Amino acid sequence: MRLHLRLLAVLVVIGISIFAASLIGVAGLREVRQVNDSAIARRATLIAETLAARLLATAPELEQELIDVVSRRTGVELVVFDRQGRSIRDAALEVPSVDQLALFRRQRDGYGDTRLGRARFHVTPMGPPPADRFLIAFVLAPESSESSAALFSALLGVFLFLSAGAAVLMLAVGRDAGRDIAFVQARIQAMARVRSEPTGEPIPMRSIDEVGHLTQAFNELVARFALAQHAYSDDLSRAQAADRERSAFLAAVSHELRTPLNAILGFADVLLSGVDGPLTPDDFDNVTQVRGSGRHLLGLINDILELSALESGQLKIQLEPVSLNDIAAAVVREGAILAADRPVEVTLVADEQVTVLADPRRLRQIVTNLVSNAVKFTERGEIAVIVRSNTSSGTLTVRDTGPGIPPEESVRIFQEFRQTLSERQRRRGTGLGLAITRRLVAMHNGRLDLESEVGMGSAFTVSLPVVRK
Repeated sequence: MRLHLRLLAVLVVIGISIFAASLIGVAGLREVRQVNDSAIARRATLIAETLAARLLATAPELEQELIDVVSRRTGVELVVFDRQGRSIRDAALEVPSVDQLALFRRQRDGYGDTRLGRARFHVTPMGPPPADRFLIAFVLAPESSESSAALFSALLGVFLFLSAGAAVLMLAVGRDAGRDIAFVQARIQAMARVRSEPTGEPIPMRSIDEVGHLTQAFNELVARFALAQHAYSDDLSRAQAADRERSAFLAAVSHELRTPLNAILGFADVLLSGVDGPLTPDDFDNVTQVRGSGRHLLGLINDILELSALESGQLKIQLEPVSLNDIAAAVVREGAILAADRPVEVTLVADEQVTVLADPRRLRQIVTNLVSNAVKFTERGEIAVIVRSNTSSGTLTVRDTGPGIPPEESVRIFQEFRQTLSERQRRRGTGLGLAITRRLVAMHNGRLDLESEVGMGSAFTVSLPVVRK
């Protein structure tokens, strides 16, 4: 009877041990999965946001190289895409479709399927809203089935072969594991804080179980982040030094170029005015050609310097209430003079007085760039400058009857040194006008939109914050 009671007691202890082991195993596995998911999510977020910030400070021609380097060093798949979901640059075995990228952008982060398997993704905009480009990072989610089965088998085996003391010991081990997991979780959360160092600090390994393996993997990740951060700091220092040298070079060259160029233009104006005597028709045409080419060259130099000032943050604006109607009227008069030699009518359409919050000089530059482009591309027809307002913004639309812009080139024309095919064939300009205009509009907390149809013309619309009386 005592044997049966002892056997029953042993069976009860074993049953309790199995039940306790199952509970502890389930709780431990859940906690480990949560920590793994949290670490993967934070890694995807950290890599995406750090790389996006660096790409904004990187020259366009170096962006693909930078993305490839980061992908090789971190083992993360990266894709840069636009608002419509079209891939621009990538470092991935298989680029998701346009619909998938659009869905990922709306979800912002979560899980998705890649060619390597299920991965955690995070999407971050490249620039302030409304951003034109987005970066998505895919971090492969590790399979946890094997480690889960191993942990559960180990717990079950220990509790099957131990007595009541083993059960107590297992409870103690479970409490220690919970403390270790909480310790690892606290260190990961500290690393994720905004003001903490991006790479964090290694976590002391306090056990050799699954938590210990997780700690070791985390420490390896911290070491890789440290190497990446060091390489990034070195690259950033070299880029900043190169940027300072470029700014100094542009300042010196601009002075050296514009001084004699202004003199040439001044002498050309004097000769054309006839102060030194009348010119023959051939001489008049030659001097006119010299003056036109000189003004064109001066405009190119000014565009390059303007872009340099925008990129370095040296260009500042002073916002104040400005009459959009007055700016538009002045630019329309200038545009009518530019189009005087062609059957093109430049008109202003404004039903009400619109006052916006803007820098007067830069606002005139924005409108002048859009009207000048319309005059340049419109051979006949009409260029209408339309001023409107709504509840939150004032809008100025420059609509022309030019050749229109193909859909595949509607994004390219807003990029630096990019032009439409017709412009590239004619070899006119630097391709900076619309890029500078877009940046100036963004500095005013505004928006620049394009509507165009080949053969029907184009319409550029600038929206700026309106000032209500």
